[in-house]
Amino acid sequence: MKKDKKIFDLIYRDLDGELTAEEKEQLTELLRNNPEVAEYQAGWQKVRAGFDREKAQEITVDLKQSILERINMEQYKQKEPGKELKISLPLWRRPAVRIAFVFILGVFTGFLLFTFLKVDLSGSKVPTPEMKGTLYDTRSFDNMKVADNILFDTPLAKAVFAVRYSTRIVEIRIDLSSLYPVKTVIQFDYNNFECLNVQNVTVNDQTFCTSSFNFVQINNVGDNKFIVQLYNKNNLQHNIDFTIYQNDMPIYQNSVTVNKE
Repeated sequence: MKKDKKIFDLIYRDLDGELTAEEKEQLTELLRNNPEVAEYQAGWQKVRAGFDREKAQEITVDLKQSILERINMEQYKQKEPGKELKISLPLWRRPAVRIAFVFILGVFTGFLLFTFLKVDLSGSKVPTPEMKGTLYDTRSFDNMKVADNILFDTPLAKAVFAVRYSTRIVEIRIDLSSLYPVKTVIQFDYNNFECLNVQNVTVNDQTFCTSSFNFVQINNVGDNKFIVQLYNKNNLQHNIDFTIYQNDMPIYQNSVTVNKE
């Protein structure tokens, strides 16, 4: 895919609802001449539509429950004094029905995440050759908001983490250097962030990466560079934790706050 900073900036501003009518026409013309980027945009639109449907379902359920509770209260007020009050729970309030609904919603949500986001929930190792390829850029790292740039430097290991974010993406650019094996763990709350992509820039054959629903782990030897992209679910202020281990002992810990504004 051709890396055109202007195209990707327009795509992500369009997802955020920030484009003017003139910019929308400009984006349409650019996508018409670049079918690969058009396919990439269509994939993101499916992701957004999936999460919008999930939020709409949650609002509908809450509204229905509120209405049923008001109906039950009116029925209670109309009962004659001295008569036995019999309350019949509505279908949604019955425990078995609610458990079944939550289970089905969870399965459906998991299917959406697996299909559209293709998140690795198994925590399996990703061989170095499979991580190589073209990175799907966000709106441009230079134009994203800066969360923090943190540095760890010792004679045996060095690490630089540059963290930036937009309303949809958190991007972490990582430089690692170590004479001996070290383990770097990036941990986050799944309710706020979700791993979309771990992409190497330069990685040797002794280094591998593991990703799961709430962390990314890099086992590093030598000089390597990575880019980690997280889905920014709710744009609320939250922390991402960084820990470096050597011989399973933490030698560095830090935290970065995103969505500061």
